Order: sequence, then C-alpha cells, then structure tokens
Amino acid sequence: MIPLKFSYFQLTFGQEETYLHPEKTYQRLKRLGYDAIELCPPKGRYGLGVTLEDYVAAHRRLKVEYDLAVSCINECWGEMWDPYSPVYKTLTEPKTADLAVSETKVTIDVAAELGAPCVTVAVAIHTDITAENVQECTAVAVDALRRMSVYAQSKGVRLVFEATNHLEMGKFVNTVLNHKRMIALTGCDNIGIQIDWFHANFEELNPYEAVMDAHPLLWHMHFRDSNSLTPGYGTVDFKAVIRALKKIGYDGYCTIESAPMIPDADTAAKDGIHYLKFLERIAEYQLAPEFPNGYAVQL
Repeated sequence: MIPLKFSYFQLTFGQEETYLHPEKTYQRLKRLGYDAIELCPPKGRYGLGVTLEDYVAAHRRLKVEYDLAVSCINECWGEMWDPYSPVYKTLTEPKTADLAVSETKVTIDVAAELGAPCVTVAVAIHTDITAENVQECTAVAVDALRRMSVYAQSKGVRLVFEATNHLEMGKFVNTVLNHKRMIALTGCDNIGIQIDWFHANFEELNPYEAVMDAHPLLWHMHFRDSNSLTPGYGTVDFKAVIRALKKIGYDGYCTIESAPMIPDADTAAKDGIHYLKFLERIAEYQLAPEFPNGYAVQL
C-alpha cells in the first residue's frame, strides 16, 4: 500500500513564527517526522511586513536545509485578516472574481518557485446564494476557475478546490460532489478536490463516503478535527478516512491543521502525526488478507 505523506499548515503556528521565524516550524516538523510544510504567503494586512520576495527566498533555503517538501500553497480564502476576502475576493460576482483570479495568480507563481504541486482555492460568496441567483453565481465561478486553471497549467501547478461549511461561506458548493460537478463544468483537468475534515464534518453524510465521492479528484486534504483541533481531539472518524484512502491508493499529502494550538504547538503537532500514523497502521492491517482470522486464503 502507498504510505501516507504528512504535512502541516504553517500559519496555524501563528503569524510571528510563520513570517518572522519560519525556521522554528521547519525544525519542529523535521523533528516530529513530517514530510512537508504547507505555506500561506504574506499578503495585505498579514505577513508582518515581510516581502513576498524575502518570503520565497527564505523558504527556498529552508526546504533544502531541512529536507522538507512544500506540499501546497494556501490562498487562505475567507480569513478575516485577509483584506481581500471574504468581502472582496469571491467567486460569485464578476469584479470580486477578477480580484480572486489576480490574487491566485500571484500564489501560483509562489507555488511554481517553491516546487509546490498545488494551490488551494475556495468558494467565497459576496451575498447569499438563492434559487434565483445560483445559476448566475455558478457561471461566474466556472469562468474564474477556468482562468485560474489556464494560468496554473502554464506554471506546472494544479489547483485544489476546498469544500467549506455553510456557516462560514454560505450554502454554495459545500460538498465534494458539488465541487466535482463544478470542476466538470470548467472542463479543466488540473483542478482537483481538497477535503478539510472540519468542514466536511458539517456537510458530508460520513467521511468514508466523502473520500469515495471525491475520488479520483481527491488530491489534497486538511486533517482538522470536529472541534478544529488536531486529529484525535474531536469526533471525526479518521480511522474510516484512512481506510478509504488506502482503498483508493491516495498519494497526495495529509496536511494537519489545528486552530487553536491546544494544549501547545509542539504537542498538537506531535499528537496529530502520531495519531494518524497509528490509524494508518491499523487500516493497513484491516485491509490485509490476514485480517481478521490470521490466515490468508490461498487460491
């Protein structure tokens, strides 16, 4: 079976570490056995004055020094400290969609420079989606995604489309099946699905079905528990998630995210990867021919 690859979303360690002392994250992740780091480049009101050029240069050096890959570059849509989102950077209104496309192009450039395979995008809405405006909003989103996709393809980067929950970004494309439908409307082959298990806990029927529904477009994931803490601290059935991933031969990254970092950053990062690796070992045993009686049937 394909071994899972583990990453951590750096921004959850806080802006000071992320932008002023990124080496602390690399040291922590390397020590705890992670394979990669997920990044959120400085833009607008966040980044603590670090320029994009200095940020890219620092991570180009650190990834080599610590032998960690960059798993994904996250546009971090919907965060209130991003001045463009969710008010001005959406996929449901032409002018705000134009801004979303231009901002995402910058992030795609960062991904290309750092060798990240993908960039996360999401559907932020400018107003409530209703039966009356859903067709118009869908057309705007499809057009914006196509433009992002064309640019990403020119840079050798793929997009991963994150399903969010209706409490944060409204009732529009909240499930992986609706994301799959939206992707199909674009006609693009370099847009896949990113499941965030915190959001999926609100919207999906169950986690096993969510993986199966997203396949074969499931290219990236955020492992955040039902209470937004590190995996294992809430109620998401991650055992079922990992068993499904093993069945489909998932080869993307499993990026752990915890917000807030409880009880502290080191413990959250340590417990998250240890818990998921333990579940991975259980899933591989459960799917082995020797399970449950200890003897494989010989044909």
